[in-house]
Amino acid sequence: MTRDKALQFVNELENQFDKKAMEIEKGLAVELLKLHTLFFAMENEKYGEKLKKLATREELRDLRGSVKEVIHSLYSMLENIEPLLSNVFLNDTFKSIDETTLYKLVVLLERYGLTKAEYQNNQAVVGFFNTLIEQLFASSKGYDFTPDGLIQLMIQSLKPMKGSVYDGTAGIANILVSAYKYAKEQGKDITVYGQEMNEELYVIAKLNLFINNILPENGDIQLGDTIRDPKWLENGRIMQFDYIMMNFPFGLRDWGYEFVVNDPYHRFELYDWPPKSQGDYAFILHALASLKKEGKAALIVPFGTLVRGAAEERIRLTMLKDDVIESIISLPTNLFSGTGIQVALLILNKNKPSHKKGRVQFINAEGDYERTRTQKYLKPEHIHKIIETLEAYENRERYSRIVSIDEIKENNWVLNPALYFINVELDTEFGKVVFNKKKYESEAKNLVRIGEIAEVIRGVNLPSRRQIENPDGELFPVIQIRDIENGEIQFEKIEKLPIQTRDIQRVTAQPGDILVSSRGTQQKIAIVPEYDGTILVSNMFIIIRLHSDQEINPSYIKRFLESPVGQYFFEAHQSGSIATVLTPNDIKSIELPLLPIEQQNEMIRQLEDADELIRKAYEERKKKYFDAYQKIGIGAFIRQIAE
Repeated sequence: MTRDKALQFVNELENQFDKKAMEIEKGLAVELLKLHTLFFAMENEKYGEKLKKLATREELRDLRGSVKEVIHSLYSMLENIEPLLSNVFLNDTFKSIDETTLYKLVVLLERYGLTKAEYQNNQAVVGFFNTLIEQLFASSKGYDFTPDGLIQLMIQSLKPMKGSVYDGTAGIANILVSAYKYAKEQGKDITVYGQEMNEELYVIAKLNLFINNILPENGDIQLGDTIRDPKWLENGRIMQFDYIMMNFPFGLRDWGYEFVVNDPYHRFELYDWPPKSQGDYAFILHALASLKKEGKAALIVPFGTLVRGAAEERIRLTMLKDDVIESIISLPTNLFSGTGIQVALLILNKNKPSHKKGRVQFINAEGDYERTRTQKYLKPEHIHKIIETLEAYENRERYSRIVSIDEIKENNWVLNPALYFINVELDTEFGKVVFNKKKYESEAKNLVRIGEIAEVIRGVNLPSRRQIENPDGELFPVIQIRDIENGEIQFEKIEKLPIQTRDIQRVTAQPGDILVSSRGTQQKIAIVPEYDGTILVSNMFIIIRLHSDQEINPSYIKRFLESPVGQYFFEAHQSGSIATVLTPNDIKSIELPLLPIEQQNEMIRQLEDADELIRKAYEERKKKYFDAYQKIGIGAFIRQIAE
């Protein structure tokens, strides 16, 4: 009922204000949420009497031309009664909203919003608030809210029922509110703490805590940059909490590297500094530093944090040696709106029980989801399955495995769960198949690493937009992702670009080179044929340049990489916060059976014959379809376009 009323209200709102203008001007939506919160406070025992002495809702409706002045007084009164709301209502968005717009919002809320009785029903107030956010913010660029399924998964994995809960990248405080409600449902009390650097989200978070009766007694949120300017301090040190839940922004480049190298709060000195261009581990290490000695954290992390090398590998190594990583759950792709990025749930525990010490539990929950047309989501049964597996803490075929830290060391401290399952389920063009990794490694004959039989090179860096517009130096044709279709290089499409590199020869496409796309969700593999001239390979590709094409057929390598086994290795090694990335070292480490050249050629012929069968079957199918169209009289109106 409340949701229906909120949807009707949004419809009336969009009739009054241009929808595109509202999407651009988020300040208007924030002011609407403030008014909703004010009307809630006016019906609240603690605040209502004093506020109504200044003006009632009915009186506001009659104040055309002077409503802003009176609302200013009401906001000022509310901030004085509740100091933790200081500068939440009377901030810049309120100063900038004009009298007419504010009056329209008051009238619309009075006409189509909640009644006085409904404002005394907390469930109705919160439901209306949440629907407004969903309709006015959730689909907007720059506002990525944590899906409810992920929130519930974090809460269930920690089960916070006493003490303190912290979110250092709190957004609109939905995680904190949900954690508080969970504890309440269990008859328990917790205190929640948050920090958010975006002022609009911070204001909404304050309102969210307030209407949920959390602020002031049971929680608060502060404004500021968690890495550069952490606000929750105790005696000049980072304040520590019993539980931490965070869905931090992935892949931040400007995250505060210059600050942490001299961090006065000593959050990073026991570990390596996170890389300058990638801020994920800054948030992970901040969370770790913010945990009490017996504290636990549940963090949503991009898959890249589990597999990237260099400084991040050294951080993982130290965290594993400190034995603070308890569990890693790989989750489905496409859980967030607007991106197909895959994430994992990283569970940290500073006081692991004895039976979990020296071990990490890996759970493969990539298949646990329901989906709409555009997005996947976790249902309660998926969450229950994951939590039950966490609590059972046992090996389960293709779903859960308890792995020693020594085994993780053997895998170069990589934490991709796929590496640790003996049987891995893969989605292939032939449907789902199961790959037995352990059996492959122990029984496949003549296994060699690609790095032993080939030079593996990343292509040349592409020029910036400015360099393209103002070229300096020689122009070269450069193969990019779009230049490969159906495993073939489309030479006629290749664009010339100004390239600056010390070693042109090294990144020049040579006949027999195998090009493997290094980023993106679709794997592209092509072999460079004979051609005239000089064509370079972009850094969108990894080049596999065989030491000898007399002993190894490039097509054999291509066909292996396209097989389910090759697919497994690609999926196990891909990293990246926003887009998946493969490195030359990932390719070098792939093991394949090195057969005599005659057997390689026979395998290639067999696969080519199979492909020809598919091609002929497709042509026959197409012919039969068009014959059928002729028979029913629509064939004359359909013309095939040559492919």
